[in-house]
Amino acid sequence: MFFGNLRDQNWQPVRRWKPAEAGFDRDAAAVLTVAGSLTRFLERRYGIRLEVRLHDQFVDHVRPDEAGMLECGAGDPALRRQVSLMSRGSVLFDAESVLPLEDLPADLMRELQEGRRPLGNLLLDRGLSLSRSDLSVAQLDVEGRHQGCWARRSVLRSPSGTRALVVEVFHAEMWRRLQGTSLRY
Repeated sequence: MFFGNLRDQNWQPVRRWKPAEAGFDRDAAAVLTVAGSLTRFLERRYGIRLEVRLHDQFVDHVRPDEAGMLECGAGDPALRRQVSLMSRGSVLFDAESVLPLEDLPADLMRELQEGRRPLGNLLLDRGLSLSRSDLSVAQLDVEGRHQGCWARRSVLRSPSGTRALVVEVFHAEMWRRLQGTSLRY
């Protein structure tokens, strides 16, 4: 994975997670727990416009730990997309998406390969409503630049059958930017 092995992290379902105990105010907790499109939420609530920096995108195989969440077979072909989402030149969070190819429309795959727009926006702009399940958060215990960062993991589903396992890892800049913009909004 883009972030290393996240399988062994202490993922907590958001319905049981206590943001105040983790030191999060209402705005930061809302970012980690929003059930709709995170990018749309940040745009509408805080005026934060995000740009995508595509790092890698390739056809891969669904890993056993991903298969259960995606309700598909381990080893099934999937599109794996690794991006950073930025605002005004700073990375706010990194994201990795795994989309089983079985139900991935060819035109959506082309748009994803262009690498210019966030996944949630692409799905919503296609007129697809989204549901998010298995939303969990964790403070990462990994080596490297993501050590101590907060992350969220969930599965996006559209009525057309398109689904994606999405992991988002937030940099400290996200919380600084949120604090600065929430004072204005």
